[in-house]
Amino acid sequence: MVAPRDQPADMPTASLLDRFALRFAAGARALVGMLMAVAAPFTDPPAGPVVTGAVAAALFGWSLAYLYLMRTRPRTGVWVADVGLMCALCLAQPLLVDPVLLLHMLGWVSPVASVAVVALQWHVRPLPGAVAAAAVCVAFVVGAALAPEVTVAQGLAVGGIWTAVEAALSRLVWRLVHRGGDLADERMARRFAADREAELARARRAEQRAHWATVHDTAASTLLMVGLGGVDGREPWLREQVARDVAALTGAPAPGGCLQDVVRRVVGAARIPADLEADGDLWLPAEAAGALGGALAEGLENVARHAGTGRAQVAAVVDAGRAKVTVRDDGCGFDPERVPAGRFGLALSVTERMAGARGRAVVTSAPGKGTEVRLEWPR
Repeated sequence: MVAPRDQPADMPTASLLDRFALRFAAGARALVGMLMAVAAPFTDPPAGPVVTGAVAAALFGWSLAYLYLMRTRPRTGVWVADVGLMCALCLAQPLLVDPVLLLHMLGWVSPVASVAVVALQWHVRPLPGAVAAAAVCVAFVVGAALAPEVTVAQGLAVGGIWTAVEAALSRLVWRLVHRGGDLADERMARRFAADREAELARARRAEQRAHWATVHDTAASTLLMVGLGGVDGREPWLREQVARDVAALTGAPAPGGCLQDVVRRVVGAARIPADLEADGDLWLPAEAAGALGGALAEGLENVARHAGTGRAQVAAVVDAGRAKVTVRDDGCGFDPERVPAGRFGLALSVTERMAGARGRAVVTSAPGKGTEVRLEWPR
């Protein structure tokens, strides 16, 4: 019923409740037993304080042992022995409890027996719990009826019936608590499944966008240049460009490298000349090198296609451990808020590419004032 002590921290809620129930119920049973044991010799018992004190001392010691043995898992021998002790105490009430206190429901045996059967409902299954509660109730009524001036009806009224009701209510409460734990586990499982599905969907969309960006940066750009007559097929750089396109589309991993090497390689392969300013260097992991290189290449390609100028300015600096690459042009510029919906270059190839590498890209432009694309890594 209860998870072992070495259960991992992420155990189900129902198992956590089982563990809590054992400790709570065992603690309550032991505490009430020890308190009543301390009070017993001072309640003017018919057998005298010496005999009652000896019984109370045994009860006190047994309550400590019960707490130690039952706090982690239900032990059949322990709870059976405890039920037997409760029955013995109930039958011995004519010797241990003043009849006047018993009639006024102030005897010290009644609280111990009641808490024992209540706690037991959190330890065992319904059938043994019900049998144990019935045994204690019968023993209580018999013991009370053996006391002077106490009838069976009075014994039922002062403890027998109430103890049975307490046991039933305790069982009901535990069923509700355990059911709540099962419902919590079920809802958390559904929530985790939904979160996993959402994460997978986000990953699929990100992978799709990355693929679109790769196609846009490589084959689509090269084919567009060929289709528009921008190249005649005899350019010396075209073969290398096609080889890079094929490598990117087949998923060849981008190597890491120094910032300046990555920038120079991209600027050297661009089809528009660029003035390069470099200050400082930084080693980039493969993810960052691929993102910065691809975003820079798209920025230069954007200048070649749309700026209406024959040159770009590229700056690559390292500031406080952060790589910053800037592409500027003095071309016609544009309004970023009015980019047609079908134009994905800056959105996919630059902004999302840098975001995927935990960097960022900022595009600044205005009609007639040129364009600046600023790339930063890490964020």
